[in-house]
Amino acid sequence: MVSLKKKTIKGHNYWYAVEMSRVNGKPKQTWQMYLGTAEKIIEAMKGSEGKPYAKIKSFQYGKVAAMLQINEELNFVDIVNKHTDKKSIEGLTVGEYLLLDIIGKSGGALSENSLEPWFNKSVLSLLWKFPHKLTCQNFLNNMSYLDQNAIKNIETDISKILIEKGITPSILYLDESNWFTYSDNYDNSSELLKKGHNKKHRNDKNQVNVALVTNQDNIPFIHETYPGNIHDSSEFPNLIDGIVNHLTDMKINTEDIIVVFDKGNNSDKNIDKLTSKMSFVASAKSEQAEFLMDVQLNEFKRLYTNSKGHDIFGYRTKHIFFGTEFTAVVTYNKSTYNLQKESYGSRKAKIIEKLADLKRRLESDRGKERDKSSVEREIADIIHKDFRSIIKTTVIDSPKGKKKPQLTYEVNLDNEKKREKCFGKLIIFTDKNDWHSKKIVQTYNNKYLVEDDFKLLNDELLIPIGPIYHTKDFNIRVHIFLAVMGLLFYRYLAWKTKKYGLSLKELIDALSEIRIALVKDNKSDKSDIVLEEMSATQGSLFSFLNLGKFIQEF
Repeated sequence: MVSLKKKTIKGHNYWYAVEMSRVNGKPKQTWQMYLGTAEKIIEAMKGSEGKPYAKIKSFQYGKVAAMLQINEELNFVDIVNKHTDKKSIEGLTVGEYLLLDIIGKSGGALSENSLEPWFNKSVLSLLWKFPHKLTCQNFLNNMSYLDQNAIKNIETDISKILIEKGITPSILYLDESNWFTYSDNYDNSSELLKKGHNKKHRNDKNQVNVALVTNQDNIPFIHETYPGNIHDSSEFPNLIDGIVNHLTDMKINTEDIIVVFDKGNNSDKNIDKLTSKMSFVASAKSEQAEFLMDVQLNEFKRLYTNSKGHDIFGYRTKHIFFGTEFTAVVTYNKSTYNLQKESYGSRKAKIIEKLADLKRRLESDRGKERDKSSVEREIADIIHKDFRSIIKTTVIDSPKGKKKPQLTYEVNLDNEKKREKCFGKLIIFTDKNDWHSKKIVQTYNNKYLVEDDFKLLNDELLIPIGPIYHTKDFNIRVHIFLAVMGLLFYRYLAWKTKKYGLSLKELIDALSEIRIALVKDNKSDKSDIVLEEMSATQGSLFSFLNLGKFIQEF
């Protein structure tokens, strides 16, 4: 059903015709047409009196055209076709199917089933003509042409093009995440789908792990999909081998590369393997150098002021980590200290409150009988893992005449003081002994680049990996590969347009609001494409990215 919707943008009201449909069981906006301001609508109605009726259909154009342009610059379709073996038939190639999947997912089509209805209402229905339907099975059939080797070869060829355009990696940021799936895998036939510690707390679901490597320009260079039950630190050696092989294929000397990663990947084996191939900047757990937490703040030196206006201080020394001496810089941020102290106090208070409630319930004669193990399980749910060394509990069997065990608890003040010493502090260590402390700290803190990429891969409105409904490993690998390619398209687009000073969201919003209208006179078969009014920034982006070429081809 079509309805009117008002949007307020920068204090001005604009009207759209919108249509809602159910996608995967949930209501979702699947079509909209920009109508204009109330004044322009009235003016258009008056101006149409006595004139031939014109049929008008409006399309979002800017973002789709930008994705088509990036495809041409990175040669994505041709590279995919080069590394897949499909007989030449009338219709879309494998590369075109995958490109359509990338653009569709970035347009809100969250599954292969929803791609055809999205396509029929998108501007691509004007630009692309082919003799068959976009069924889910057709997409799955074309996804099957990509095995792991093809995916790696495609990534390598696209990386070579990025390097030709001046995007050469010198610092690589590595991080891992996971996504739960809706596949049960009862027969254990899947290598990827396994139970693990899920970051969205869906430990009841099978999950798949994904590692992402991003360069200093925030362009993803390589990714890896691996089983959901493998710990990040266990997969780390394979990731390092993958990075080395990838760089070697691109004729890049690995000794000139710095890898940045967090403490979850640390181990003797991993540090030894990494330093034999590349340099690194990483963080360490406070217990790996507890004495550094006792260094007085007056011994710290101010290093720089970050983008939020907070002064960053550092204390530099040498320390042995994993059997080797490295340069260590302990950082201190007063703002982070305040946030961590407040968060700690709030979380502690909630835990104490829940324990007090449990103690009260156990001391009451009301309710059902309980055994010791059930109480211990409830306590495990109440006390978060990082509080178990601080809040100590004791459960004793039910006293005579009672039907419930008894609970006592206390705060370990010594461990709490150790925790408080760490607030606002971070231990960073590296083999780049000649680097200035400021450069070491800033390099590590730029790890937010890859962390932000994972946020985008969780964003259903931009580049969604989830929800994952696929049940076969090869489909899951291709599904994740296409999401990473969508991320690469966006990040390359942001790099290419960085002179505009727009955030990625601002850039995508500006492109999304560039619309075209298909105008057809009722008395003839002639159709015209008309660009809707653009802002100065949108007009400049339209020209700079050469987005008009696709309209001209139509």
